[in-house]
Amino acid sequence: MGILNIDVLIVGGGLAGCCAAETIGSESNFSVLVADAGAMASTEIMGFSAPANPGDSEELFLRDILRAGGGGNDPELARILASHAMDELRHAEKLGIRFDRKADDSATYDMVNALGSSCPRVVHSGTTTGRELLAKLAISTVRMKIIHLLKIGARVAGAIAEDGTIIHAKAVILAGGGFAGLWKFSTWSKKLRGDALLLAMQAGAEVRDLGIVQFEPTVTVAPTALAGFPVITTVLNEGARLSDRNGKMLLPAGSPVPGKRQLAKIIQHAIDQNLEPVRYDLSNVPEGLFCKKYPEYHRKFLSFFGHWQKVCFEVKPGAHTTLGGIVIEPDASVRHVPGLFAAGECVGGIHGKDRLGGNAGLEVLVFGHLAGRSAIRYVAEHPFPPEEIPEVVDPAVPVAPSQYRIAAEILDQCCKVSGETCDLRRGLERCKELENHALRALLERIFSEKTSD
Repeated sequence: MGILNIDVLIVGGGLAGCCAAETIGSESNFSVLVADAGAMASTEIMGFSAPANPGDSEELFLRDILRAGGGGNDPELARILASHAMDELRHAEKLGIRFDRKADDSATYDMVNALGSSCPRVVHSGTTTGRELLAKLAISTVRMKIIHLLKIGARVAGAIAEDGTIIHAKAVILAGGGFAGLWKFSTWSKKLRGDALLLAMQAGAEVRDLGIVQFEPTVTVAPTALAGFPVITTVLNEGARLSDRNGKMLLPAGSPVPGKRQLAKIIQHAIDQNLEPVRYDLSNVPEGLFCKKYPEYHRKFLSFFGHWQKVCFEVKPGAHTTLGGIVIEPDASVRHVPGLFAAGECVGGIHGKDRLGGNAGLEVLVFGHLAGRSAIRYVAEHPFPPEEIPEVVDPAVPVAPSQYRIAAEILDQCCKVSGETCDLRRGLERCKELENHALRALLERIFSEKTSD
């Protein structure tokens, strides 16, 4: 416990937060504290989108983003994502990341063809790009969970940590990830439960599109030892097969592979029709090709199954990426809350109704750096009034584990990839079971904004 005085507080130690800290450290003399609660999705980032190869362009990339978003994107945020992609690629290479190149043409990147893209666009260093970037950035973090934001009038001016530490800060950047960990069956850590959104909502921020949740189509149910593991979908373009319990292919041979949202709905429909288990068979993918593109996955699968022809999983959709979140301006400032900025998966509006594969890895880089740069400008233009002390007004009540268990049960049963109206109504009614007001408000927004498909 105690009082800390710093220039910028960053909540979240993943790539979005670390990129913000990198920018502040390299472009200013301001002091920074990165509070890391111990959960992130950045380590799972295989690569990120960049229109770097011949035939691709920033304009084509933007069209793909908007098409996938189905009219739900903030067009300016989508444009920023597309226009900064090549800058992020060059920056990563300056940091020392060696992206895979084609064996027969070392000048051409070996791109992954992500679902929903009109051409291969995901640059990658094996399958560990996120881990490598975090290691290259080497940002120092402090293990600390932030539970409340402090304000002077309308302006955010610090925070309170779970251990009672009071932090006076001239600006705060929220980079604490999404909220898919609220579901019991999810691809993410149960620590990714929307903490950044709860902090933002408590401070008076707007949120949007909380009902737009991307379910990873192929999350393992069996073998039990691998349950909860998301199996990559890009190999559906390379011969992998999905079939129901009768052996019927869910994707007809030669048909285009749909985006993740539609694919998840196809699989969920088979399950709802009592045609489970749905099997995801990778044995038809050329082993040499898979080993070259996904060496870490190849080693993992072979160590478990023993032979490539036995690589087959029982799968179902699992809550993965939350596309809604905090409303930000094009400079990453949180709308209507001076001194507060946000980046990464806690932000809404970038992807619209569906996210292109590879763009989760890109958004944390683009908006992390942008939030850091905007926080520098804000701090320089808004000196902290020394005679004023941030107020502690109605400090938030921490969410008890029992409340999270109730929330997980409600979401698993009532908020699936294909939202049936009756399920959503039942889920909204069951939110009354939650005693924690902040968590209940978050779930009510999820159910009220989830549309029936």
